[in-house]
Amino acid sequence: MAATELRYTYIAKGRYWRFRHKLTGDVALPNKRGIHWSEQPHQPAFIARYAELLEAVDRRAATVPVSRASFAWLVQQYRRSAEFNELADATQLDYGRTLDLIVAELGEVRFAMATRNILKAVRDGHAETVRKAHKIKQMLSRLYSWADENDHVPAGFNPAKSIKRLKRKGGDREIVVWSDAEVDLFLATAPAHIVTPVLIALYTGQRREDVAKMTWQQFQGDVIRVRQSKTSALLDIACHSVLRRHLDALPRTAVVIATSADAVAFTAQGLSEALRRVVMKTADLPNNRSMHGLRYAAGSRMEEAGCTVAEIESVLGHQTFKMALKYASQRLRAKAAMAKMEVAESA
Repeated sequence: MAATELRYTYIAKGRYWRFRHKLTGDVALPNKRGIHWSEQPHQPAFIARYAELLEAVDRRAATVPVSRASFAWLVQQYRRSAEFNELADATQLDYGRTLDLIVAELGEVRFAMATRNILKAVRDGHAETVRKAHKIKQMLSRLYSWADENDHVPAGFNPAKSIKRLKRKGGDREIVVWSDAEVDLFLATAPAHIVTPVLIALYTGQRREDVAKMTWQQFQGDVIRVRQSKTSALLDIACHSVLRRHLDALPRTAVVIATSADAVAFTAQGLSEALRRVVMKTADLPNNRSMHGLRYAAGSRMEEAGCTVAEIESVLGHQTFKMALKYASQRLRAKAAMAKMEVAESA
């Protein structure tokens, strides 16, 4: 059971799964002692209890009439819309979790009568997780924009639009780009099953979701063919010689290329957690290095190699490219500055 499919759940204190819905209340899900939270959804007791709670919600929800004026109805209509259904599967799952939360907390509220304070209160109820709180605000604003386009609210009515974004204590978390030295340090000691996804991320620049599900069929020697989960874009990425030699030497024991030490396919979150555990154990390596940081590192390497903006954006996308360019440009300027200093001092 993939974590992205667990509707109505959240992780408490970064350790335990809980199920929350207005029809069941806030319920703890089974947690086997000593099992990391990312592995708990695979435990039989967890699966059985989650299925029981989900069935109870679906059964009881089916008997509750949905008012055409309610958020429950609006969400139902949005889920059936062409705009929602044209989204990539992974994006639909991601949006779906936030939509489920909105229905759980605002289901019977009349969306055309909702005030900014009502919506802000829902967001603030999840303020302990800034990213989730912001996603609630974003999804509410998206719902109102869709409702406006379909004449379900007066033109321009969007009480969620003006809600300000919460700021993370200490500022937004920065995605740190791996340096070449950090990559070399990590690869020198990392277990083989982690080296593979790291090299894929570093030499293709793909998101963790696409690295985790990449199959051997997609590896075509000189080219790796990727259908991006987030954008649905089909990319043919030239396979770097380092990555190709590594993949050519691996046994093809599973459908996907990257697997755990037990030859089990990774989920996107499971891959991030597996990388994090190795990072924590690697001496002299900062603890905040991540899969997403490898994606930025790929962009930085392309920039330093002289790739054009269009070439880099075609692989990474616009926002990731901007971050990679910022890092690479700083590094190149710093290198040039030190070179000039050395020339001046030797004169």
